[in-house]
Amino acid sequence: MVDEGVRPTLRTYNVVLDAHGKLFAPWAEIVALVDSMKREGIEPDEYTYNTLISCCKGGSLFEEATEIFEEMKRKGVVPDKVTYNALLDVYGKSRRHKEAKGVLRVMEENGFPPSVVTYNSLISAFAKDGNLEEAMEMKEEMEAKGIKPDVFTYTTLLSEFEKAGKDEFVMKIWEEMEKRGCRPNLCTYNALIKMHGNRGRFAEMTNVFEKLTRSGFTPDIVTWNSLLSVFGQSGMVSEVSWVFKEMKKAGFVPERDTYNTLIGAYSRCGLLDEAMEIYKRMLAAGIGPDLSTYNAVLAALARGGLWEQAFTS
Repeated sequence: MVDEGVRPTLRTYNVVLDAHGKLFAPWAEIVALVDSMKREGIEPDEYTYNTLISCCKGGSLFEEATEIFEEMKRKGVVPDKVTYNALLDVYGKSRRHKEAKGVLRVMEENGFPPSVVTYNSLISAFAKDGNLEEAMEMKEEMEAKGIKPDVFTYTTLLSEFEKAGKDEFVMKIWEEMEKRGCRPNLCTYNALIKMHGNRGRFAEMTNVFEKLTRSGFTPDIVTWNSLLSVFGQSGMVSEVSWVFKEMKKAGFVPERDTYNTLIGAYSRCGLLDEAMEIYKRMLAAGIGPDLSTYNAVLAALARGGLWEQAFTS
């Protein structure tokens, strides 16, 4: 472009910068791009700064995001709602919760009322860091301000409570969702399937799966792998075979986790030949084994009484 005598404009740089961010380009490349822009005598605008702050999310570059925010203000570029939400998101993903809450307060002081997106960032940050009590406090705060939780709010909380083994809270959130008419998404259903399955509540798990399909959702790889894992851990071989068949019928290509789960499932059911056949299929599909694969294969051989083969595999 420059070789042809065409000089890049602010818009050109902003488009390229945005593309770099979406492609998760290394931070050094992004900095080099901005330096080039400044050498051309082109000053960053509000969009540039907002994009730069957003680029800091992937690498949890909270210090860099803070520097950009401060430079923005020094240059007389006024932060807007997008700026504050991006900065808050960076702090949240970097586990800088105190700073994230500080951004929320500054945002409000500067006349930018937080939205459901703002609170979802905070709730996600607290919940994924295991601070579920504070995540719930954020939900209560947003509701007190008249901001309704959406499917992302509920699903984040539901998923993290499930991971923490707090079934009572999971069901409370689920019931509140239904009561308020908030339509679940696929992630919501997947979390419920995982919870019921891991607790051995197969009837409830099956009901959720059926509700998922009735609601117009198509099970994804997470759904299928969860079902395989649950049935496999319980030695329910006919159910494992059914899930695998339905999964392939739906057009899903098994991944390493799927094969590992199947090998383990058949092994626990004493079906050594089937377990080894799955292992061969995995290799034929060009998927290399990992430590979990080797452990599953060794366990299958050992259960089949092939101790010598297990130790020489």
